[in-house]
Amino acid sequence: MNANAAIIYISYLMSMFRGKTVGLIWDKHTSHYCDEVKEFIDRCNADPATTTRIVLELVDEGLTPIVQVPDVAVNKVFKAAVKRHYHVYRSELTVKVGQKISVSRETVVNFVLQAINDINEQNEDNPFIMNAFKRCGLNPWSMSKSLEAFDEHLNNLEANEIMQAMLSNQKAETLGD
Repeated sequence: MNANAAIIYISYLMSMFRGKTVGLIWDKHTSHYCDEVKEFIDRCNADPATTTRIVLELVDEGLTPIVQVPDVAVNKVFKAAVKRHYHVYRSELTVKVGQKISVSRETVVNFVLQAINDINEQNEDNPFIMNAFKRCGLNPWSMSKSLEAFDEHLNNLEANEIMQAMLSNQKAETLGD
């Protein structure tokens, strides 16, 4: 991801949601909040001819695996699928103990493409990516169910040692009126 790709994505969102206000929730990757991207958003929001408004919100450190949909729903599944394809590939090789294995770039790209196909097929029967928006409290078309799912998601995270340490060692700020 770079600033140009971020701007292309924001432009796509603006064309897809004409006349709406779009909340864009991103992690703190530098391409997401660099001056070039922030200036693009400000120019678009200030332009009276543009009816779509972008509201950028950055996910604080430590919260990405809790509230950012790709981290919650896709990254682990994607990485597992790529590893699975690698292990199948490796199991078909005749390798001596201690021998290093070289994998071509084309083969790795094939693992990635196969993983994407696997995920797409899984989502036809079980739309876990779509449901992750609800689980992260980010489904604007289903606020009550989304908030219930997010609360359940947070409660399930309390078993996670890092999340438990964050809950017990950090104090929430009081929001003003």
